[in-house]
Amino acid sequence: MQEQTNAQQDLFPRFPRVIEQPVSWGSENKLHAAEGYKAIVDSNTGKVFSIVSEDYKIIRHEQAIGHIKSIIARNDHLGKYHNEVNFYNAGGRMRCTFTFPGISAEIDKGDVVNLQLHLFNSYDVTWPFIIILGAFRFVCANGLVIGKEIFYIRKRHVYELDDLNIRKNIATATKRFEKQAGKWMNLAQIPLHPTTYEKVMKSMKFGKNATEEIEQRIELDASGYNNEDFPEISLWAFYNVLTWYITYKAVSLNHRVEMENRLRAAMVYFRSVQNQRVR
Repeated sequence: MQEQTNAQQDLFPRFPRVIEQPVSWGSENKLHAAEGYKAIVDSNTGKVFSIVSEDYKIIRHEQAIGHIKSIIARNDHLGKYHNEVNFYNAGGRMRCTFTFPGISAEIDKGDVVNLQLHLFNSYDVTWPFIIILGAFRFVCANGLVIGKEIFYIRKRHVYELDDLNIRKNIATATKRFEKQAGKWMNLAQIPLHPTTYEKVMKSMKFGKNATEEIEQRIELDASGYNNEDFPEISLWAFYNVLTWYITYKAVSLNHRVEMENRLRAAMVYFRSVQNQRVR
């Protein structure tokens, strides 16, 4: 589901219709109430997403999206946006991506990225309520992963949405994006070293086929080879090969999110190289 303008953002009726149901245990002739627990169920299909404690609060996907939209609307500097919603596990997990075409940064000549916000939510308790900063790269139309230290809100389903203090963080999203863009510009000036490559690839846990495909892509993007027969490519270009693979080769939303989390963890190796250059 993708919407082109703010005025067209009516929610489609494909969201699960979740309800809370009591939980019982025992035989058919002697059932006992499971006190302190409840089931989260899609009443349209009968699918049980999870068994949770009574303290668990349902944050509905459409409710979460509407909440973020209302905050964005109160921050005029963010401008127009479009959003895309993806599901996994029959709607048990949801990601909504907000892209802001008017907020951009040119990392290298002709290489432009846009601000994105990613909203995660789940009924199967796999993902808590999460909002994280991201970006969209025009050149290859792939999504960019940003480290948690820039912008990362993560809350369990024991709060009301109004209690999460999301508004202040979204209001500063543009400044946070500009800070991240500066780091990307720096990566574009640093060559990829074999040691960094090995550490990142080990952290990503790619299989043989994935590794071969990534190596082929690196060779295509490289400007040549050094004396050790290693591709001459910047850290920025290497980072984009990884995000390209994640965007287009993930077999499901769940797989993509898993690989994005691995890349966020692996970004410590990119930052390490940047810090060494500053010294």
